[in-house]
Amino acid sequence: MATGGIRALGSIDPRSAYLNQPKQAAAGGDFGKMLASAIDQVDQAQSHRDDLVTEMVRGEAVEVHDIMTAAEEAQLAFDLMLEVRNKLLEGYQEVMRMQV
Repeated sequence: MATGGIRALGSIDPRSAYLNQPKQAAAGGDFGKMLASAIDQVDQAQSHRDDLVTEMVRGEAVEVHDIMTAAEEAQLAFDLMLEVRNKLLEGYQEVMRMQV
């Protein structure tokens, strides 16, 4: 049975993947940027939907399925953002209930 390939992998040190990486910024900065970016994406989806509806009301050539797709995407993005908020709030409340 040929195990030469398996032995070659044994020489890889898994710690090397973590030791050579630069230090990340202070905790919270990256999460805050990620959260702000997610909220901006939800806002952009809703703005795109509103723009398409406005164009349709003006009488411009807009396909109905494009409007429905944009509306559904905006609704799903908002629902996801709301669920993430709810989970974060539940986690915060759970931490606050912990006895020290």
